[in-house]
Amino acid sequence: MYSYSSILTSSDPKLSIPNSFLRQDADTDHLALILPGLNYTCDMPLLYYASQVMLEAGADVVQIKYDYTQTQPSSKDSPLSDRFGSLAEDVTQIARVALMQRDYKHLTVIGKSLGTLAIPHFLQADLSLQPQTCVYLTPILNELVPIHDLIQTCPRNLFVIGTSDRYFDPELINQLISPNADNFMIIDEVNHSLEYPQDTFRSLEVLEKVIRGIQNILME
Repeated sequence: MYSYSSILTSSDPKLSIPNSFLRQDADTDHLALILPGLNYTCDMPLLYYASQVMLEAGADVVQIKYDYTQTQPSSKDSPLSDRFGSLAEDVTQIARVALMQRDYKHLTVIGKSLGTLAIPHFLQADLSLQPQTCVYLTPILNELVPIHDLIQTCPRNLFVIGTSDRYFDPELINQLISPNADNFMIIDEVNHSLEYPQDTFRSLEVLEKVIRGIQNILME
């Protein structure tokens, strides 16, 4: 079982970055950080079940609940690199505080879309623990390819993207990592939500495949 609370990232609660802290009742040395997308929250299927599989694996889970579309109205028109600067600062602040909750030995980071841009930042940030497992759900490839050397410093990576995703680009995938690699899951015809539009049951099959992929990489 686990308890549900939040972590204060600032002495002023009004300045604290919204989050949910799912803390195992039993002792654990594994922490998972869940980084949503702009319009894809931690309550949506991919990240909800990613959180559940991490809890089942015995990890504490921190779900970050930023919403730049509401708190920063101009962000939609800003370059992704501008949003990434704020994103990196916010999630690093949460990570620092989260890592103080227990004596963790393992850190898993799961990002969706915009959230994937923060993962490489963890790999070079001065944190007390570096990620050992990084999961990129629908990554923004054009932003990640220039830093592919940094990305590969994470011992275990999993990339998941659909061929109907607006960010899908075979050439960029080849630059990031071999598309035939075991840790790159390319799913035909699914969109940026990793769904088949108007096909619920096929979308559920994709959801199961992705969550099993996350479970499998945890067991490596």
